Amino acid sequence: MRRDLTPDAVRWDLTQRVEAWLKDLPIQAAAAINEFLSQSPESPELLAGRSLVVPASTVATWSATAADQLGLPANCPLALDVRLSGAMGKPGAQINVRWLQPGKSITAKDAERRGIWMDWQGKVYRLCSPVYEVLALVERFNASTDASIEEQFRHWAQIREALGEAGTSQITDGFLKSFRVVSASALTFSISTDARGDVQIDPVLLTNQRDESGEGVHQVRALSEVDERLFPQRLDQLREGVPAFPLSQGTYVVADERLQKALIAVRGLRKAPAEQRKRAAMHPEAVLRELTNACESEPSVFVETERFAERVMDIGEWAAPIVPWIKIAGQDWGAPTAAGIRIDGAELPLDKPTIDKAIDDLEAALAKGEPEVQVAGRTIAASKANVGAMKQLKKALDLREKGRAASDEESKAVKNVLLIETNLDEASFTRVKSGARSGTLGLPMGLRTTPKPHQELGIAWLQRHWLEGSRGALLCDDMGLGKTFQALAFCVWLRELMDAGALERRPLLLVAPVGLLRNWEAEIEEHLHSPGLGDIVRAYGDHLRALKRGRHVDGTAGLDMARLSGADVVLANYEAVSDYQLSFGAVPFAAVVLDEAQKIKSPSARMTHAVKALHSQFMLAMTGTPVENRLADLWCIADAVQPGALADLKDFSSRYEVEGANVGALREIVWQEESASPSAPPRILLRRLKTDKLEGLPTKHEYPMKVEMPARQVEAYERALALKEIAGPQGTLGMIHALRRVSLHPALLDGAARDMELKVEESARFTAMMDVLDRVAPTQEKVLVFLESLDLQDADQLPLLLQRRYGLVKPPMVINGQVSTEVRQARVNAFQRDRGFDVMLLSPKAGGVGLTLTAANHVIHLSRWWNPAVEDQCSDRVYRIGQKKPVHIYYPLAVLPQAHERSFDMQLQMLMERKRDLARNLLAAPAFTRADYADLINATRATSAGTQ
Repeated sequence: MRRDLTPDAVRWDLTQRVEAWLKDLPIQAAAAINEFLSQSPESPELLAGRSLVVPASTVATWSATAADQLGLPANCPLALDVRLSGAMGKPGAQINVRWLQPGKSITAKDAERRGIWMDWQGKVYRLCSPVYEVLALVERFNASTDASIEEQFRHWAQIREALGEAGTSQITDGFLKSFRVVSASALTFSISTDARGDVQIDPVLLTNQRDESGEGVHQVRALSEVDERLFPQRLDQLREGVPAFPLSQGTYVVADERLQKALIAVRGLRKAPAEQRKRAAMHPEAVLRELTNACESEPSVFVETERFAERVMDIGEWAAPIVPWIKIAGQDWGAPTAAGIRIDGAELPLDKPTIDKAIDDLEAALAKGEPEVQVAGRTIAASKANVGAMKQLKKALDLREKGRAASDEESKAVKNVLLIETNLDEASFTRVKSGARSGTLGLPMGLRTTPKPHQELGIAWLQRHWLEGSRGALLCDDMGLGKTFQALAFCVWLRELMDAGALERRPLLLVAPVGLLRNWEAEIEEHLHSPGLGDIVRAYGDHLRALKRGRHVDGTAGLDMARLSGADVVLANYEAVSDYQLSFGAVPFAAVVLDEAQKIKSPSARMTHAVKALHSQFMLAMTGTPVENRLADLWCIADAVQPGALADLKDFSSRYEVEGANVGALREIVWQEESASPSAPPRILLRRLKTDKLEGLPTKHEYPMKVEMPARQVEAYERALALKEIAGPQGTLGMIHALRRVSLHPALLDGAARDMELKVEESARFTAMMDVLDRVAPTQEKVLVFLESLDLQDADQLPLLLQRRYGLVKPPMVINGQVSTEVRQARVNAFQRDRGFDVMLLSPKAGGVGLTLTAANHVIHLSRWWNPAVEDQCSDRVYRIGQKKPVHIYYPLAVLPQAHERSFDMQLQMLMERKRDLARNLLAAPAFTRADYADLINATRATSAGTQ
């Protein structure tokens, strides 16, 4: 074998074929040659030949080990010194190069370069990357002495890029060391809002960056984070016809003529009226072409890196939709309602008399300092905002009766939001499928944990949705079946598609309640090989401070778009997505995952609209309770992941929410059967129950505990029954709520129990609860008590009573909606950690989601939630994988001595069980309907007649 070193290549003449020679080479040497051959179109001929020529540009990239194994000279030990001769941007400017002795600033006088080789002190050395590339670029710079300032600047930008930050130490010239040129090739927009809340356009410069493979080029942000924020201000100083302009000290921007024209147009656009800026945000490329008089055939300098989703129609002020035909079937007790409004998370169907009364009640409560009132059977906060909402609704109804719409001033809202196609009364926006996508079914390599069989099926189901072009899916598995794990497996599969070049690299967005976001990170760490899903940007809680850009008055703050767009995965809570929707809505995500997706069940909530406005290729919604109050909950979530799949809400409600509706037909449309053929298109919803799929669950025992009411409770119960004599729907609902309160404790009938001394012996349910606790305390096991009444949760009520009765060191901890996320987690940690008997009091809604409390194995439902799905979620805090003991669930029931089965608690228990069975097997709404309330009333009337 003979080897020749020429200035621009290395040649091997072999005694055997190249293919055979490769087999004898050490690993690193063979890998280097194979890498070169894989990129050569003549690879087959080269492998069959007996000689091989490798260009210097490739040889310079080889590692020292590979070069040594191939018999090449050692790496050059000399340092490179770069200096400027003449003035940058002026004719005759030159860059001089000299070689310095190792570790010294002394010139290596006898060093002589021959292409890629360096002769020094009688030895030959190899020049490596990036030095070899820099020398080639310096030669190109020096050859263009009479070039334009733009060309000189671009050449220097290439030299700085080749050197990299670490290589700047080789520049000893003071001016060159601080002289940085950004060569911009295009621009995009970052959408923000100004101090008045109007849309503002911030230009973002882009530059070309070669792919890692070296085969393609893509656009990346050209400026540092600091310079990017400074650029809109410097734009005002840009003079037309100047190809290079200063940005910050030592930093210049170079832009060609077309980009200059576009930047001048953007400068004018930033000062244009708000409506014109808003139009540019919605249709940037079209507006720029108009302003620069560019032809349609001319390549655009605008790159759409941030674009709102197709569903977004406009940017405007938020006003909660008034939807006259949406009413919660069966929960309104008067004539059919004409309008409704969403307040405090509840859809209230209201007629004008009810609205008038609600306004009076709210204003009276505010005057008296009372915290809440009853409106149409719902408890809502007594606040000025709710008074304003009621008055706005009344005004809108008055105007509608007169044939007029509310004026802009009358419907004035709080802040600018993304206005979407709502699909409320017609399916105006439908996106169920796009074209087929690339990828292969199978478990991703990045998955550390082996999935269970049902999880592997769920992962494949999600992959099929993706591959067939689906826009999204609902994963509605029961709690404990690993929805998060399946979602993570799907996400890491998408990340691997990006790494393989089969999918454009975009960030993933994981949205969950704040209390669950840390759990997501823990599960990433547990189930995925490093680096997991990649670089994480946290957009919730205190982390938002570091992301905010601008002010935060009336929605004027935005988030750092560069960090959101550049992340591998963004973790955010629902409130952040809603509050900063102009920022989130402008980021194109590969996929969005919604945990506890029932958070977007209301079609008229701003949070729901913000999520539906997100720009993503795929949206995965996860919830164990797709139907909490009504079937429209399911419609609203489905409308986020596959808009139009279930038609519009008006049509959906008329089909499936009316008396005698064929809910089975809906199930046929949405439900994915595990037995379905793999070749059949995947349905939108997959739901499995843990009782069918999980091994290792603890045994669960349920105990309805009937206890006869004491005399004081019977007397209060009879007084509550008398409320039925009050005329009208409010009397009917008032009786139901009174029976509910008095069945818990008679002290609650006449109002708050905060200032009263609770007596256990006056309440059948309290007696049952104490009986359970008396039996559990000696076993040193722990108990959860679910209780809705905030009065009874007060420190000097039930917590104090339990502390004294059982000699606890401290009162039982409480978790309700008034407890912050941090305090809640601290209480959970303490409860899980501390040994011995203990009790925790929880509100069903606040404590029923996102908590693991397996230190307890007893659950007492002291007060019943109307929705059995919510009640089951509460029990699932202890009934889950990880529970080592049998689980005991208790339902204290207060019964009348002479009419057990006709008592309110017994009727409610039977109705809850029927609802639970229906919800388990069908997509039936577990919340109560008018017919359900009527059943309760009829039962209590029969009781009253039988006891008088």
